[in-house]
Amino acid sequence: MSVQSNSIVLLFAAAALGAGVVERDRIFPPSTQPKAAVQQSPPVPPARPEIETTASITPPAPAVAAMPPAPPPPAAPAPPPKRMTLTEQADFDAWMIKTYLACWKPAPQPADADPYVAQVRLAFKPDGSLAKPPKLVNPPSDPAMKPQAKSVMQAVQTCNPLPVPAQYRPFYEQWRAKTIHFNPQIAAR
Repeated sequence: MSVQSNSIVLLFAAAALGAGVVERDRIFPPSTQPKAAVQQSPPVPPARPEIETTASITPPAPAVAAMPPAPPPPAAPAPPPKRMTLTEQADFDAWMIKTYLACWKPAPQPADADPYVAQVRLAFKPDGSLAKPPKLVNPPSDPAMKPQAKSVMQAVQTCNPLPVPAQYRPFYEQWRAKTIHFNPQIAAR
């Protein structure tokens, strides 16, 4: 027998043994067994097709102590909120001016004077209330305009706390300090 045919027979025999189809001694009688096969594999018992009628109850295996669940990973710090776009900022400023103008009852101005546009610096808390008293940035030098300035400061107190819409609350850092211009010509419209 050639080496190649021996190899094929060995492969076939190994596959058959692995599948439990034949026993090794049937393929290679004891006198022709290859020398490399020193150990005999134990005979494979035939499969029992009948069903056993006796059942045994075995206690369940003791449960392995479950490891406590791993703690959740630490929460990553929340990213800072994005900033308002220029359009959102313009919309917020327009809303704020409209809100303050609704609270304002301008005092009459002298007919011959230039209109006084009061500028009020405001500092807010996150809930829209004033963090500190409002500051009139440009107090009028003309005593005839003092009632106008007083009415502006009263409007700021009337609107306190400012009802900041929910869409602008995440941008508190951008509106925490504002300067509002109270123009009587705009209020008259």
